[in-house]
Amino acid sequence: MDLTKRTLHVQKPSDPTGLVVEAWAQGFMVGSLIIMACVAFSNMRRGVLLHKLILVELFFGMFHGTFIFTNPPVYNWYLSVTAIFLNVSWSLHNVIAWIKNKPFLPRWGSVLYITTVILVQPYWVLEIAANFLYISDTSNLFTYTRPYEALFRDPWWIFTVLSLLYNIRTRYEFGYYELMRVSPRFAVLIGAMLMSIGFIIVDVLAVTRVISGAGLPDGINPFWKLAFVFKCLTDTIILDDFKTALDRLKQYKLERLGSIASDNVRGDFIDVEQARHKKFEQNAAAEQASPNTLSRDWSNKPDCDHLDLASALRMDYDPHEDAG
Repeated sequence: MDLTKRTLHVQKPSDPTGLVVEAWAQGFMVGSLIIMACVAFSNMRRGVLLHKLILVELFFGMFHGTFIFTNPPVYNWYLSVTAIFLNVSWSLHNVIAWIKNKPFLPRWGSVLYITTVILVQPYWVLEIAANFLYISDTSNLFTYTRPYEALFRDPWWIFTVLSLLYNIRTRYEFGYYELMRVSPRFAVLIGAMLMSIGFIIVDVLAVTRVISGAGLPDGINPFWKLAFVFKCLTDTIILDDFKTALDRLKQYKLERLGSIASDNVRGDFIDVEQARHKKFEQNAAAEQASPNTLSRDWSNKPDCDHLDLASALRMDYDPHEDAG
């Protein structure tokens, strides 16, 4: 295997198909990361390390989506340098996943998780060097290391997804459909997790040439960018660790169940909103049936020469107060 054979001649995509695919993928990635960074910054709390790490992850990932604007010779070295920040962002994502999943893990599991993340870092040093040599047309080592990226990048993330789904069912006794109905935020989270894993699989199939075709020019691969965006979305949609978010939902569940029980309405959590809505409709029907109920047309109150907006906006307004 001759790793120094100069036959690659790596250049900026020149054919229209390759240029369009690469430019679209980079624009999609950078635009998504910018929006997520703004959302994360506006929702982060001061003094929380996890929130700062998420912001750094998003910021570092942006650089590698801008090399399409450059031309040789800047194109080659700029691509290689920005790849360093991208690889750091990928490793940082696993650290963030560890922090979010840590409350669910025993001590030995937590230590094993972060230790293995640290142990694979020499591969990324090799990958960075191989990328430099490949882009400079010095060695094709990168063509041999690239197919192993997913193996050194994604197992921890897949474990985190499975761990979250398992704990939702066992520790909190939520049904997935029930959870997504009560918390659309978790619906987006779970959907983004599944999408990221799906694109990881497609990325592996593409770099191993299991799938190929005219629509996917040689050397152009947008799938890892899509997987990366959806992984970052899972970090942004819920900034805190998963246990904290689920504990809040559990407390919400208990409070709503207690409220429903006090209203003499009993049932499962998924029926809580339906029961409250039904009770509201019954009260509204009774109010309409009562001939003594005053109309809530705030502009036509008897003996009222002004529009009382303060009373109109009160959810607990009692018309008999004005009547008195």
